[in-house]
Amino acid sequence: MAKIVELPRLSDTMEEGVIAKWHVAEGDKVKRGQLIAEIETDKATMEFESFDAGVVLRLLAPEGETMAIGTPIAVLGKPGEDVEAALAAHGSGGATAAPAEAAPEPAAKAAPEPAPEPAAAPTEAAAAPAPSATPAPPASPAEGDRAPGRIAASPLARRLAREHGIELSSITGSGPHGRVIKTDVEAAAAGRAAAPGAAPAAASVPAGVELDASGRPLLVRPDEPVKLSQMRKAIARRMSQANAEIPHFYLTTVVDMDRAVALRDQLKSAIEAKVSFNDLVLMAASRALRVHPEVNAYWDGQTVVRRGNVHLGVAVAVDEGLIVPVVRHADQKGLRELAEQARDLGLRGRDKKLAPQEMSGSTFTVSNLGMFGIDEFSAVINPGEGAILAVGAIADTVVVVDGQVGVGKRMKMTLACDHRVMDGATGAKFLATMRGLLEQPLAMLA
Repeated sequence: MAKIVELPRLSDTMEEGVIAKWHVAEGDKVKRGQLIAEIETDKATMEFESFDAGVVLRLLAPEGETMAIGTPIAVLGKPGEDVEAALAAHGSGGATAAPAEAAPEPAAKAAPEPAPEPAAAPTEAAAAPAPSATPAPPASPAEGDRAPGRIAASPLARRLAREHGIELSSITGSGPHGRVIKTDVEAAAAGRAAAPGAAPAAASVPAGVELDASGRPLLVRPDEPVKLSQMRKAIARRMSQANAEIPHFYLTTVVDMDRAVALRDQLKSAIEAKVSFNDLVLMAASRALRVHPEVNAYWDGQTVVRRGNVHLGVAVAVDEGLIVPVVRHADQKGLRELAEQARDLGLRGRDKKLAPQEMSGSTFTVSNLGMFGIDEFSAVINPGEGAILAVGAIADTVVVVDGQVGVGKRMKMTLACDHRVMDGATGAKFLATMRGLLEQPLAMLA
């Protein structure tokens, strides 16, 4: 029997996904391990390889549609096999697949109901000749206002009058036999806008335009709902969870980065690998976490769990939002190795080439916005961690050293802490250790 291919779980936090691109079409032969689709998850767009071999009998999921984990997305089998029988045997997947196509039909039948509008045209057309059929002379404006029955007007004039909120009975027609025409309505609308005691101005301007207090027209732009990516949905869900469940408090310290800047300049010529200031921060954080294991911990709902390993999450900005690649066993790596791995993870993360295991399991996260010119900020703790470090830009600052005023390189760091896991003194000691390492960076290289 044909086999049903389901939407797989490609990350530990994935709850739904989107087929970003199919790499096969119906009728194609597929081998086991062959790339058949790219699937957008909450963390990245992942390649999905087939677990089975066969012919693509049917593609059930269109590109761009959000689906839950386990939803049937394709049917593989031998040519001529019964797809409907396979879907029925699959259970709920087959039950939902068939009615989905038939569902729009009732709506399509109901669509013609708004047909009254076309019918209005013949009515107006029939009404238009009425004045010429009447031998009586055209009524004066005063008589026309008081006359009962339908006002003679062209269909276009009626539509314009409705748009401007003007009663046809208040307009003097200049058409044949006093018929109200387009220019009559436009003149009336212009007169209302100019009159000091006119009716509300908004009723006399075209749709999509408002007038300010001075009568100047302003273009009104509608709100635009934005379709969320799977990553943006995951960020919204997890950050809402973090703010609702984790009692945050924040500690900020200022670091003297003069020696760190000088060391980085020396390293540029001493080694081939590129070393950034963020790499120095990552190294200091990994060493400080080893000294303060109480910060490398999290609240599991009942107790505090101290992590055995130091796995550093490195926040990386991408078009859709934010990803956090993980440098594993960061405390056991030298500066060059740590820098190379962090750089590689960041580049592949922006290209959506990271595997799920490379974006999960972090025990502490560093988020650096210094390259964007941000001096100081507070970050939100990732669920499953006990703290996150927010790093600002290195800036020239007026400082006093040994009683002398000068200029120094200074950087602010803010530690967000989970109050269930640690207290203020614990976080302060951790920051003091980090500050000492960054102010004496050669100690980290020893």
